[in-house]
Amino acid sequence: MAQIRQALSRIAEATRSHLTAAGLGLLVTLPLPALAQTQPATLMADQVFVDSAGRLVAQGAVEIWHGSIRLTAQRVSFDQRQDWLDIAGPITLSNGPDQVVLADAAQLAPSLRAGIITGARVVLEQQMQISAARIERGTNGISQMDAVIASSCPVCASNPTPLWEIRAQRVRHDEANGRLEFERAQFRFAGVPVFYAPRLDLPAPGVTRARGLLRPEVSLDSRLGLSIGLPYFMPLGDSQDLTLTPRASTNGMVSLGFRWRMARQNGGIELGGQISHDNIVTDPLRGYGYVRALFSLGNRWTLTADLLAASDRAYLETYNIADDARLHGHATLERITRDQAVRLRLLGFYSLRPADVNDRLPNAVTEASLRQHHGIGGGDLTVDLGARAFWRQSSTDGIAGRDVARAHLALGWRRSVIMAGGIVATGALEGRIDHVRVSDDSTYPDPVNRRVLQGMVELRWPLARISDSGVRHVIEPVVQVIGAQRRGGALPNDDHTMPELDAGNLFALTRYSGEDAPDDGSRINAGLRWARHDPSGWTSETLIGRIWRRETLAGFDPLHEQPLGGASSDWLLAGRLSNSDGLSLTGRLLLDPSDAGLRRAETNLAWHWDRTRLSTTYLYLPASSFEDRIVDLAEWSVDVTRRFDSGWATTVGWDYDFGQNIFAAARTGLTFSNECLSLDMTLARHFVTATNPSASTRFDLRIELLGIGGRAPSTGGRTCRT
Repeated sequence: MAQIRQALSRIAEATRSHLTAAGLGLLVTLPLPALAQTQPATLMADQVFVDSAGRLVAQGAVEIWHGSIRLTAQRVSFDQRQDWLDIAGPITLSNGPDQVVLADAAQLAPSLRAGIITGARVVLEQQMQISAARIERGTNGISQMDAVIASSCPVCASNPTPLWEIRAQRVRHDEANGRLEFERAQFRFAGVPVFYAPRLDLPAPGVTRARGLLRPEVSLDSRLGLSIGLPYFMPLGDSQDLTLTPRASTNGMVSLGFRWRMARQNGGIELGGQISHDNIVTDPLRGYGYVRALFSLGNRWTLTADLLAASDRAYLETYNIADDARLHGHATLERITRDQAVRLRLLGFYSLRPADVNDRLPNAVTEASLRQHHGIGGGDLTVDLGARAFWRQSSTDGIAGRDVARAHLALGWRRSVIMAGGIVATGALEGRIDHVRVSDDSTYPDPVNRRVLQGMVELRWPLARISDSGVRHVIEPVVQVIGAQRRGGALPNDDHTMPELDAGNLFALTRYSGEDAPDDGSRINAGLRWARHDPSGWTSETLIGRIWRRETLAGFDPLHEQPLGGASSDWLLAGRLSNSDGLSLTGRLLLDPSDAGLRRAETNLAWHWDRTRLSTTYLYLPASSFEDRIVDLAEWSVDVTRRFDSGWATTVGWDYDFGQNIFAAARTGLTFSNECLSLDMTLARHFVTATNPSASTRFDLRIELLGIGGRAPSTGGRTCRT
């Protein structure tokens, strides 16, 4: 032992090292000349000695640490004259969790960053495994691997063939740029060669901004045929990027999609779109574009924008970009604080319905609003100041060309107190003044001034009871008495022509989202709530209510076609049933009190259990000339998803119109996901509807190799079992 310590002392003196004892092993700290002198390496082994050639030899559970690098081996010898480490395996060389190398033998520089490794297997970002007969690591961060097999799929003893793999004669790994360059690469699926490439350049695992091709986009459409898109991603510095997606189809369609993004510390902006040439319409070029932006301007001001425009009505549906019946966009500048909200907005609308004439619709809107809250008299005082204007392209006199500009001032005060017996009493006052200018419509004078004053008293009496089994019941009768008075002429109703009655607005002081037709007039809102909470996990809620007015509500003609139009509203019956096992059932019914007829019906059932999900919705609306609906609307929508242990999942769904006895859409899909592969197939059939003038069938296929680039492998799917 004395001889070893004397030899180590001589080596330590030559290399400016020192030696300490660590349990039954030895711990040696060596400043390595290849790196900075202030970052020493640490070696620990069961046995350390100096052989006859003057080499320091460590064997038995050898571990070496140097910065973030950790090496374990069976035997390591260090020759100071050659400045080289001879390492015998099994070897594990790791640089944090991002890179792990398993090998049989190696010759490395003292920095552990350069040298030759044989019989190696590299694991990058805990995702991709690369097996190589030989690895040559350079000091510049570039490794060259020979006779390579790369895959992110697990390789089991019972099934040694991965689902997919890339075999190559040589691979160059550029750690600084995050690239894997394969030479004479062969891609295999389930062991079967699929294609060959003399050179294949891929991003390394964990790299999210590498220049190159992205996942191909494959679709089969009854109008476009088989189409293939190849997105190409180009980073433009650290804060910008551009993606170009050329597409072509068997029906002669060619298109170019683009997306440009820019990020800043206070927000970002995205511009995109697509230009296409096809034979579906007579126009030689078609396309669409969009803008999305979000910026924080300081002092809690934010600027947001979301705009979408298309060259024609059918383009977005044809290319499966959007299926909305109306396009809407906005640019908004706003500031939201605890007691104040300020908003400036520009809005645009464009209808895609064939029957709509956009020149006769209020497609351009500007608005400004200020809402301020103050605590006064134990209640909340709200000050609302705003202005709005909208235009139609048409100059025809009447509703087809009417333009309206409005300014308003509203004050509201509300306070709640708890009285004896647990009765909750609420009082509210609201006053509003509107000044409206109307042009291109001689039916209304210009200007129109309107003043509305409302006062409300509300009483709620929640009653609770708990049964011996622990079931809790809560019954709450609610009564609102509202007195209202209006002065001035009637305003044109453009911003809310389809008012609804539901559980959310039965007891609202005003139940309109718009401002043209206020819910004024003296009235009584009454209802009864009942809730039941079972310790087993079941919860049910029910609400029944109605509105009684002193006189019919102006602006609804004919009155009997609207649930809110008469002197008394329809009966509202709403409920919800749910349990802790994933079942949720909601429903809403509006019943006409005159003939007990059904005026509205809406139900939704969602059930999530085990690996199956079910969602179904039924909606019924009768024909109404007031709401511009000439036929009954009865739609049934169903979506079912089932997942399997093998990683497969299937979906099926449809939209059916009972009013016309036709399917609006039918869809099905199949997905698969495991540790190294993601597969998504969808098939959709769209039938002729009010917003879709022609039927179409579309098939989409998306395949992604996980573990390449920024997307990590899935945690589900196949795993090795012993």
